[in-house]
Amino acid sequence: MSERHDIQEAILKNWANLGYITSSRINDQLFLDDESLDAYLEAHKRLGLEADYLSKIVEEKKLERDFIISRYDDLLYVLRTQKTCKPLYEIIIRELAALILHPVARNIFYSISTGESVEKVAGRHRITYQKTLQIYNSILKGLKLKKDILATYRKRAINARFLSLADNNKNINVEQEEWILQLPVCKVADTRLGNVLYNQDVRTVKDLLEIVSGRGWKSLLRIEGVGKTSYYHLLSKLQMIGVVDESLDRILAGRSIGKFNNK
Repeated sequence: MSERHDIQEAILKNWANLGYITSSRINDQLFLDDESLDAYLEAHKRLGLEADYLSKIVEEKKLERDFIISRYDDLLYVLRTQKTCKPLYEIIIRELAALILHPVARNIFYSISTGESVEKVAGRHRITYQKTLQIYNSILKGLKLKKDILATYRKRAINARFLSLADNNKNINVEQEEWILQLPVCKVADTRLGNVLYNQDVRTVKDLLEIVSGRGWKSLLRIEGVGKTSYYHLLSKLQMIGVVDESLDRILAGRSIGKFNNK
């Protein structure tokens, strides 16, 4: 066929590989369809193309193919090395999950991120498929907004520990990120406690930290109308948004241990 049409075998093979002409392969032998080749050549002859134009088309297609493949080289490399990288991904996911205080949300994030099906996770927590996705996507959105959450949390935690070690009085750490300090207290307290604090002229998290600084977090329980449920809810919410204070962590950790021992 190559001799009959005066076309190089390599060009015929490329046309077959690109699907320009019909072909079939038996073992290692490539068979080309005569009618398909004739139709292809006739179509180009009708266009009045030069003799070497078809070979140029093949070369252009090869360059186009190589360009497309090169664009996805990085992706292909990641896919090929996914097994090697998997332990690293799990470490990062575990670290991020540890910052999520709510146990259900934490488990949903960790389980789906490490490959467990959404349906199975939803069934384990007895919630709908849609609700599970909603929780997971909400967590991902939060992480996207705080891309440096691990680094900043560790930095604040270390700074808080140094301040605590340097200060024998162990006052509340009022050195927090500005957006946290300016957050309205109603965003971290339930409605009842929010109203009580409002009557105490506590409008922001900064006001709250200044109130408890030196007196300790438990001083809030001495305010009329503050119950333990609202109190612990407030502390948990503060820790969740990123308030770093060793005494706050110690109170919440002690409460968790107490709950565990009572079971």
